[in-house]
Amino acid sequence: MVLVRKWFLSALALVHLAAFLSLASQVDWLIGSRGLLPAEVWLEELRGRVALWQLPTVFWFDASDITLRFAAVLGAVLALGLLLGVYPRLLLVALWVLYLSFVSAGQTFFAFQWDNLLLEATLLACWLAPWHRRGLEREPHPATIFLMQWLLVRLHVESGLAKLLSGDPSWRDLTALVTYYETAPLPTCLAWFAHQLPLFIHRVAALATLVVEVALPWGIWGPRPIRRIAVYCLVLLQILILATANYGFFNYLTLALCLWGLNDQDIRAVGRRLGMHAASMPGNAGVQRPSRVSLLAGWLFAGTWAVVAVVPFFHFLPAVQDSFAELRQWLQPWRAVNAYHLFATMTYVRYEAVIEGSEDGQVWREYEFRYKPGNVHRSPAIVAPHQPRVDFQLWFLLLRGRAPRDRYFLNLLMRLLTNPGDVEELFASDPFSGRTPHALRVWVYRYRFTDWGTWSSTGAWWQREPVAMLGPIERGSPGR
Repeated sequence: MVLVRKWFLSALALVHLAAFLSLASQVDWLIGSRGLLPAEVWLEELRGRVALWQLPTVFWFDASDITLRFAAVLGAVLALGLLLGVYPRLLLVALWVLYLSFVSAGQTFFAFQWDNLLLEATLLACWLAPWHRRGLEREPHPATIFLMQWLLVRLHVESGLAKLLSGDPSWRDLTALVTYYETAPLPTCLAWFAHQLPLFIHRVAALATLVVEVALPWGIWGPRPIRRIAVYCLVLLQILILATANYGFFNYLTLALCLWGLNDQDIRAVGRRLGMHAASMPGNAGVQRPSRVSLLAGWLFAGTWAVVAVVPFFHFLPAVQDSFAELRQWLQPWRAVNAYHLFATMTYVRYEAVIEGSEDGQVWREYEFRYKPGNVHRSPAIVAPHQPRVDFQLWFLLLRGRAPRDRYFLNLLMRLLTNPGDVEELFASDPFSGRTPHALRVWVYRYRFTDWGTWSSTGAWWQREPVAMLGPIERGSPGR
């Protein structure tokens, strides 16, 4: 598995590069001093009440704007170093510490399962990778290979089981995908076309999703034909998800993990199809095997880790969840092992908050976010592996069926009324050309994809209908 490890570490480096570059482009208005959830203020409020092990982040020591920017850029530089094979284990440890620091200090903007997945994969890769570049030519310890494979299996099987255990009727009657494409947080333009497919196709796709997630991952430990079928299906599932929705780097990271369903022979075959020369894919001549003591210690560690890794998923098993609640609470801050339950429950209706501003209380103009649905004629974009975290978070704003009270959203309104330059990069254009509006209001719309006839005649991708109006809020009003 020498080649598998090389390819995986390169892919993991590229994922980290994308994650840190994406973060660097938006850290100021996410958790900077003038951002929507300033990390420095939040950490100062928690100081003395929360221990380091409960919120592990280097930003306890300094969370100034220059430090946050430097850390994001440093993460991208470290990722490039890992891509070049420079001290792999050391750089992986540094990347894990940096990204965990952002996740811990990022509050609601970093509460995504793929952030946890990147941390867990990176931590496991620390055991897998050698200290020096020359160690990359040696066969990795079989126990570390198993742990990477176990992560790949858990990611899919837990997601599949969660769909069945959640009680969501749409997975049981196989209609989950009927509304999925138009209600995904940030759908792509291809999602519109997928949404137009007949009900029968949606049901077949839902059934296939459950089979691929629950049953097929175990095939990576089967005979070669079954192993290849399992990997091909897992890869196809990720490509289809990637094509129809933007989940940041998640799908790319999952595709990287799929490499652990292959072996070096498979990698050479893939490399030849990609036109790579055989010299760039060395064999395993001269490989040093681990000693018996090393094998025993490695497998004891792997066995313990594999058991502990399923504990977070016990949240979906009422009969045992209370027995492990304390252990889950202790493990959670470090993101070393995590539960994966992607789309365990589905969203059936899409509501969007549309902010409008006015200078005179009569004429109102919309603020158009760069990526979330707004203008019905604007095509949904493909932006992954970049994750616009504010646009993405706004999808959750109205899920609870009440007026939006999320602190970051209220802070966004406050910035627009006082200093819009702090958040101007969030919007495709400023409807007031840098001026501060006199008042804001928030319209809640229900959004649906259009049908073929509407799209072909008007060019509209969405149709929307007003549900409620909140406000207006005037500049300088009390309680802002």
